[in-house]
Amino acid sequence: MNDLFSNWLASGDAGPCCFQDGGHGYIVVRIEKNADFEYLFCQQLYHKENLTRSGTFKYAGIYCRKDGLLYDIQYSFSEIAEGPEAIKERSAETLREKLKAAVREKVEAAIGNDRSNLQVAEITDSGLLSRLEYTLNYDAKETARRRYLDTVDFEPQAFSCHYDPDHWKEDSLLSYIADPEGYAQKQAEDFIAENQENMLFDFLYNDAVLKEYRAILADTKNPVHLIKKISAAMATTSAKTVNVTISKNGTEFTFKTEAFSLRGDCGSHYNSWSIVAADRRKFEELFGRSADYTPGEILCITYARNVLYEAGK
Repeated sequence: MNDLFSNWLASGDAGPCCFQDGGHGYIVVRIEKNADFEYLFCQQLYHKENLTRSGTFKYAGIYCRKDGLLYDIQYSFSEIAEGPEAIKERSAETLREKLKAAVREKVEAAIGNDRSNLQVAEITDSGLLSRLEYTLNYDAKETARRRYLDTVDFEPQAFSCHYDPDHWKEDSLLSYIADPEGYAQKQAEDFIAENQENMLFDFLYNDAVLKEYRAILADTKNPVHLIKKISAAMATTSAKTVNVTISKNGTEFTFKTEAFSLRGDCGSHYNSWSIVAADRRKFEELFGRSADYTPGEILCITYARNVLYEAGK
């Protein structure tokens, strides 16, 4: 930070601060917001030394008298204020992220992944009841499927807080800077008091996902088990294309297809559009233009004479 500017900040001098830095001139004025904060406004003089009539003073940041630090530093002022890391650390955006993390941590600690710490035992809000019905019928199944495909060992989802602070208002930003811990604590208490049924919904949602996950494990004939094996086998190679042998309608056929099509969740079938053009024409001649192939129809997948996947193994 420029020494002249730094000394001016600490001095409390009500007059403007004029200095040169990096070939540019700066005129900074301070206006008291309250007993703890001052707003800084700056006119930057490009290769000039004197105040100009056409120049404008732009908001440059906040000076906190309590800790002597600058907050919410604006771009036009950043070069002479502090290093880039310090500026980013006390930017409005970073402060908002810090608040979000602190409140979520406090709420999760208070609830302790234990629904008995809530003050409600059932959901009465009509909107949440509709969401819960959809979750039980659809969303939980999809989430359980994704978690089965994406994880090695399933861990039941613990309660997590979804607090997301509003964008800063004039007074809320200053209140947080003045007392980050106290402000976060109050936000956590308010969130807990106002979101009891929403938090219960999260517990019930996690219950539903766990139930559907267990159903997947119990249903050994569910094609998702084959999809996971195929995807895992494809993860062992960086090949762009592989050879696939299928048995469909009593006919065995080998073709070359794009490897990426076998690396993810295909749903109920693999699309024939990923088959290379020459082989796709043969595929359509054998099985029809709208045909596809399922995980259960794949006999083996090979690449450069290496067997990547083989049914039943």
